[in-house]
Amino acid sequence: MGVTGAAEKWTKRLGLDTAPVPYDVYTSAEQYRLEQQRIFKKCWLNLGRVCDIPKPGDYRVYDLAVLNTSVLLVHATDGKVRAFHNICSHRGNKVAQDYGGCKRYFACEFHGWTYDSAGCLVHLPDEAEFFDLDKATLGLPEIATDLWEGFIFVNVDPKPRETLREYLGEVVDLLAGFPFDRYRPIFGYEGYLDCNWKLAVDSQQEGYHAPHLHRRTLGNTLGGDENPELHMLEFRVFRRHRVLSMPAGTQGVKRGPVDQLAAKYGLSIRNYQDHKGTEGWPKGLNPTRSPNWAADLYLIYPNFWIAPFDGMFQTHNWWPLGPDRLHQRIRMYGPEPRKPSERWALEYARCMSKEVWLEDLGTLEASQMMIASGVRKEMHLQDQEVLVRHFHRVVQDEVHT
Repeated sequence: MGVTGAAEKWTKRLGLDTAPVPYDVYTSAEQYRLEQQRIFKKCWLNLGRVCDIPKPGDYRVYDLAVLNTSVLLVHATDGKVRAFHNICSHRGNKVAQDYGGCKRYFACEFHGWTYDSAGCLVHLPDEAEFFDLDKATLGLPEIATDLWEGFIFVNVDPKPRETLREYLGEVVDLLAGFPFDRYRPIFGYEGYLDCNWKLAVDSQQEGYHAPHLHRRTLGNTLGGDENPELHMLEFRVFRRHRVLSMPAGTQGVKRGPVDQLAAKYGLSIRNYQDHKGTEGWPKGLNPTRSPNWAADLYLIYPNFWIAPFDGMFQTHNWWPLGPDRLHQRIRMYGPEPRKPSERWALEYARCMSKEVWLEDLGTLEASQMMIASGVRKEMHLQDQEVLVRHFHRVVQDEVHT
């Protein structure tokens, strides 16, 4: 569902109520248990991109507390990307205990049971001493895996209720044609936060905070003097997913000399290319075709965020570790620098992005602490926070269905 314009409040246009949202969604252990069982163990979840495991034999290990499992993601020798529960069929040890690498076979360090990249059990020492083994049934337990635009998704439900295409819905058509494969990881950050995962997601699905929280880093490059409170160009909500379209400033934008020089040689989240036309762009990229567009933020339910810019894109993954702790991974993708000036501009963009992200992350642990105090029982959302409201409605619908 998508609409443009601001004659009517977005909250009403998108069919949402205006009631306060209770704070216990961030603190309740029972809420978190239900989210584990009814959301994370049922939904398609992004683990990264194919460029993370580009060659046959490449693999990554993801220990995912919210799923109560360790996932072994493999670029198999037959060219397919596969995911497995990282458990040996013998005594339950982790088969791969490192972060990643490149292997043709995976041997459990406990007793040497060995699996190929298709997950098949191909060797076990002293096999004659076992009783009635059927090796064909003792491979690594496979996890449903599928790709979209080079993004790798997994679903640990043994019988997923939807295909990945069905799950992504309208997002597939809206972003069809964006050149994701043209760009490579150019920098990124990851770390741990003592806050609820939804609190972190909420921080990235509204622009209401930017003129205040990012005044030292972004200044008025988003919105400019003509839009000082940074009202979005458009909001859209789908069955589960959401998107906002963010404006760049065109009037009174203040830039220092270093910032101007960096903008001359490369992209960053403080500068945006002059849009020379929207012909050939995906229909979901700058959907209003605004000349002062900055980026679109796609929130893929439950814990994945993609922000396409003109010439790069950014991703966030939020992985819950408990009701009040998470692991966050942030990646920026763009063209690789070809000369020293572009390399310098990239370093500027990396440092600038780090400062912006630290501003975002710096509020979350303090917010979690005070929410957990119980002094206040609910939060009051304004119209530009409509996607926060939609997200919580979807979460509550799913955990109570």
